[in-house]
Amino acid sequence: MPRLTLGIDLGGTGIKFGLVDPMGRLLRSSKISTPSKSDPLEVVNALVAQAKAVLATLPKRKVRGIGIGAAGDIDPKTGSVRLSPNLNWRNVPLKALISRRLHYPIVIDNDANAAAWAAYVVEAKRRVQNLLCVTVGTGVGGGLVLNGQLYRGSTGSAAEIGHITLYPDGAPCPCGNQGCLERYVGARAMAAEARRAIEAGESTVVSKMVHNDLSKITPLILEKAARQKDRLALHLWSQVGEHLGIGLASLINVINPEWIVIAGGLSRAGNLLLDPVRRTILKRSFHTPASAAKLVISKLDQELGIVGAGLLAH
Repeated sequence: MPRLTLGIDLGGTGIKFGLVDPMGRLLRSSKISTPSKSDPLEVVNALVAQAKAVLATLPKRKVRGIGIGAAGDIDPKTGSVRLSPNLNWRNVPLKALISRRLHYPIVIDNDANAAAWAAYVVEAKRRVQNLLCVTVGTGVGGGLVLNGQLYRGSTGSAAEIGHITLYPDGAPCPCGNQGCLERYVGARAMAAEARRAIEAGESTVVSKMVHNDLSKITPLILEKAARQKDRLALHLWSQVGEHLGIGLASLINVINPEWIVIAGGLSRAGNLLLDPVRRTILKRSFHTPASAAKLVISKLDQELGIVGAGLLAH
C-alpha cells in the first residue's frame, strides 16, 4: 500500500478527516463538530484528538504527513490563520499549535485552495491548465489553478471570491468590507432572504415545510420548494445564481479559465443554481472566454476539501 496522508478540512461548523493516497483516493473518513466556542485551543484540542484516533489505525511509516485546509486568510508559509470570519479567529499560529502534538510534516492552506487542487488533480485529471474552483456553502470560497500550478498570490491570499464587492454600500461583512458577494450568495444569505420575505407576508410552501420555524430554513428546504414550483424559492435560486454569475463573469474576463468547478452545499441544487449562473455569465462577460469556460458541478463535493488537503500534503 502506498504511503498515505491525513487530509483535514477545518470549517466553522464541522471538521472532516480522511486518509488520502497519492492519486487522491479517499480511503477512510470521519467528521466531528467544530466546538461552538471560537477559542482556538479548544478547536485544536478536538482536532488533535480525532487526528490521533485516525492515525492510530496505521503504522507511522505509512503516514507521509498531514494537510489542513482552513477557512480564511491563511499564510501557507507559516501555517498561521491571519483572519477567519467563519471561526472568528485573528492571527492564530495554527501549525505551531498542532505541530507540538502531532509529530508529522504539516501543510496548512486555505480550504478553497485545497478544494481547487483536488478538483484539478482528481476531477480534471490535470487535463486543463487553468481552473477556477468555487465553494458555495455557508459562504463562498475560491481557489485557482493557473498554468497547472496552484496560484496563491504574493501573500497567499488569492482567489477570495466571496469578498468581491458586489454592492459598494451593501450589507456589512465580518471581513470588514460592505456588500461582499458572500453576503448575497450562500446558505446564510438564502435563509435570511427567505425569512425576510416570509415575515413581510409573502405566501410560500416554505413556511409549512419548516412548520413555521423560520430558523430551520436551509438551501435543501428551498431546493425542495423550488422543485414544487414555489414562486419564492424559484426567485431566491434565480437571485443567488445571478449574484454568483456576476462575480464569475468578471473572473472569466480576468482569468479566462477552461473549467469552473462549483462545489459545496448549494451545488447540489444543480440547474436551479447553474441555469441563472450561465445566463448571467453569457450576459456579462466576453463571448469567447465565456463560451470556453466549462461549468462543472463537483462530484467529490463534501470530500473535495479533505482530498485536496491530503493531496497538498503529498
